[in-house]
Amino acid sequence: MPVTVTRGVVTLAGVVRVDDAEPLTRYLSQTPRPKVRLTECSHLHTAALQALLVARPTVVGAPTDPFLARWITPLLTGPASRPTSRPTDEEQS
Repeated sequence: MPVTVTRGVVTLAGVVRVDDAEPLTRYLSQTPRPKVRLTECSHLHTAALQALLVARPTVVGAPTDPFLARWITPLLTGPASRPTSRPTDEEQS
């Protein structure tokens, strides 16, 4: 099973598909300070990624998959994104 919870840590393993996003979202939304282990994850559907981005869980096991390690882990462990101001007309020209 791609999404399992053991001792308060949700582990994502193998290919996490779109139908795994709903139980993941439910767990993340019901847990005050969620933790996620991505060590065994090889693919993360964008719906699951969105759930993780909203919940901002603590990553306790970084992925070994090169793509996830390079591009996804920084999104989850870096500072929360903040809206930027819109450029003025002068800045756009």
